[in-house]
Amino acid sequence: MISLLRVDDRLIHGQVAVVWSRYLGVNRIVVANDEILNNEVQIMALKMSVPEGIKPFFVSIDKAIGLLNNPKADKLKIMVVVNKPQDALKIAQKVPNIPLINLGNYGRVDSENMSEKKQLSKNIFVTAKDKQILQELLATKIKINVQPVPTDPDIQLADLI
Repeated sequence: MISLLRVDDRLIHGQVAVVWSRYLGVNRIVVANDEILNNEVQIMALKMSVPEGIKPFFVSIDKAIGLLNNPKADKLKIMVVVNKPQDALKIAQKVPNIPLINLGNYGRVDSENMSEKKQLSKNIFVTAKDKQILQELLATKIKINVQPVPTDPDIQLADLI
C-alpha cells in the first residue's frame, strides 16, 4: 500500500530517509526515476541514506507503476519518491489509491533558470510548465500538500497556486 508519493528533487536524503520514513512507518522506498538507472554511483550514495529495515528500490517510472499496481504491494508500506512533478503525474494517472502527494523540495537544483521560476513556498520553485503539471495533478483529486517534514504546517497545494 502506498503511504505517500513525494516530489523531491534530491530524491533520498535526511528528510525522506529518516524523518518521513519513520513518521509513516514504511518498509519500502521506491525511487521512481528514469535517469538514475544509469548512474550506479548515485544509486549507491542514495542507498547509504536509507535506514536499516527499509528496503530501497530504484526503478524506471513505468516499472514503478507495474510494481505499485501489483497486488503484493498492498501488503507493504511504501513511500514513492520522484524528482519532478511530471513523474508524479504519470504515476498518479496510472496507480489507484494514492492517499497523498507531498511536495517536499523542488526547483532549486536547476538554479540557472531561477529567473523563470515562481516561488510557491520556501522549498518549491516552479516554471510555467511545472505549474501546468501541478494543475493537472490537482485535477486527479488526490490530496496534494507542500510539507518538507511532518512537523511543518500541512499546506494544501491548491492554496498556493
